[in-house]
Amino acid sequence: MNQVKELLENGGPVIFVIIALSVILYSRCFHLLLFFFKVERALRSRIPEDLTDRESIHAAQGRLEQAFRQQRIPIGAMIAAAPLLGLLGTVTGMIRSFGSLAQFGNQRSMEGLAKGISEVLVDTESGLAVAIPALLLTYYAHRLLQKSLLRLGTIETLAKG
Repeated sequence: MNQVKELLENGGPVIFVIIALSVILYSRCFHLLLFFFKVERALRSRIPEDLTDRESIHAAQGRLEQAFRQQRIPIGAMIAAAPLLGLLGTVTGMIRSFGSLAQFGNQRSMEGLAKGISEVLVDTESGLAVAIPALLLTYYAHRLLQKSLLRLGTIETLAKG
């Protein structure tokens, strides 16, 4: 708990935005993954009754691709925003650091400089720490989509024969 408190104290105001973004981003990522796990389990366990002809299989493939596409767009935007927010925190921390150097005498300027550098590093790290795993989760969701589409293609082949 002390680490969270320290993160919030050292991250400056941008850290709150990064945390809020991460909650929304990861809830969407896990929702997408859960959707594809359910689809994969349903296709693995049995062939659904509504997948009896070629048209219904193509419609199911289209629905899966559409579901991924609809989630990928906002997820991609949030993945891109996280490091940019980290960069914003970096800039505000540097402004605070240089302002401290210019405004105060020797001892107090070093304290302000250290606080500003801490903010810079925490925000940069936080932005990247939010974006990188979410990018990997999105890639994994894409792999699950591809597996489901391949499985539907197999079902189509079986339905023809």
